[in-house]
Amino acid sequence: MAEQLPPEILARGDLLKLGAAAGLGFAALPLVQPSAPRNRVARTPVPLALAAQPGVLDLYINEGYLKMVDDTLVYHRGFGSRPTDVDDPSPSLTMDPTVITVAGDVVPSRSYPLEAPLPTRGTPAPLRADAANPGQFLIRRNYWASYFPARTIIAELGSTIRLRIQNRLGKPHTLTVFGAGADGGDLTTGPVAPDSVATLDFPCPRPGTYIFADPTNAPVERVLGLFGVLVVMDPEHQWDIAEDLATFERQWVWICHCVESRWASMEAAGQTVDPVQTPALPRYFTLNGRSGFESLGITFDDTVNLATEEETLISGYPRQLDVRQFGEGTEAGTLRGGQLVRLINPGICLHQMHFHGNHIWTVRRNNVDWPRHEGFVDNEGHVVLQQWEDVVELAQMDTKDCIIPIKRPPDAIDPVWFARTGDWVYPMHCHAEPSQTAAGGMYPGGLVAHWTLKGPIPGATP
Repeated sequence: MAEQLPPEILARGDLLKLGAAAGLGFAALPLVQPSAPRNRVARTPVPLALAAQPGVLDLYINEGYLKMVDDTLVYHRGFGSRPTDVDDPSPSLTMDPTVITVAGDVVPSRSYPLEAPLPTRGTPAPLRADAANPGQFLIRRNYWASYFPARTIIAELGSTIRLRIQNRLGKPHTLTVFGAGADGGDLTTGPVAPDSVATLDFPCPRPGTYIFADPTNAPVERVLGLFGVLVVMDPEHQWDIAEDLATFERQWVWICHCVESRWASMEAAGQTVDPVQTPALPRYFTLNGRSGFESLGITFDDTVNLATEEETLISGYPRQLDVRQFGEGTEAGTLRGGQLVRLINPGICLHQMHFHGNHIWTVRRNNVDWPRHEGFVDNEGHVVLQQWEDVVELAQMDTKDCIIPIKRPPDAIDPVWFARTGDWVYPMHCHAEPSQTAAGGMYPGGLVAHWTLKGPIPGATP
């Protein structure tokens, strides 16, 4: 007789069959909390945090349990900002956003540029109404700060990135920054032994978006949570993707991930997952660490909702857009451009990011600029050309920089447009449908968000 698996490690197909056979909705299935891990090697935890050093960012390889969107606890590992142990009720498994300046300062900060004004609830306010385009606004150029999610390092071009990594777990682990070497190669600590510390110092790479992760037993450690993002900005061009590239009003970092709870249960019990013998079947999907109603900012926790609005839920006021250069507006200090979305996929599932309301314009992939003309088809069969896209494909370990225009939808006819009295909210979801669910049955409970085209401002004048 086949072994009866507990719900938190059932394959999705088995869960569907179980629900149908029992005549139950998924909400009626019991939530099994994890028992104490079995077969773990007894260890004495490393007791103290590292002594701070100027100009050095400390990361801790920790383990612990995180609550999923359906309240199930799942074992994770991660690069944290403080030392915690597996039984900590609030484990540090994601580092706090941090800015590394060209002057060598390491500044804990959710926003960049550091001195720029913070947009209220993440939404940049416009300069004033656009007299030439009723219902639209002139957008401030080079003005607003952007909020960043956990797991993000923002480094300024010209800085030296100095990382110190303490491995608090019972197996060797590695931190590798992919593509950040002078020749485009990877930079790595090499294996860091249990209860040991390693350093990784390197000159800041060129402006772009880089993934760092643990490649040990790939992709298992990455799936368990050992990953993060390095965003490099030119301090002389803080609102440009890079010098002479697209200018943006503000930017958003979207980190897509998936959680494989069977792998997590096995590793928590002291086993080593063989990804060939146990193929991945992700059970939860996240955007900036949140799923479903959490990533939509509609929880009972106002603090979480506010952070989601600031970090994830794109919003702005309608404007005219010049796609030819995303450059200056009709007068000094204004911008005929949109907002930058950095799409990042350190996970193991291919995503198809679909935005309603506006198409988005892909500028670059994996820090390689796409041409505006004379495009080509790459070896994977993809068209490489800057253009409007309805769905943006995001492969495993890919990054893409895209501009969302925040403009009047092309199908909004005048009677509808001029009758607006409030915000228009549009969904973003992944067209790879499994990513929209949690635990195989909750929809929308996965990788989902929305963006907002702000409504009229009463009394706004040109």
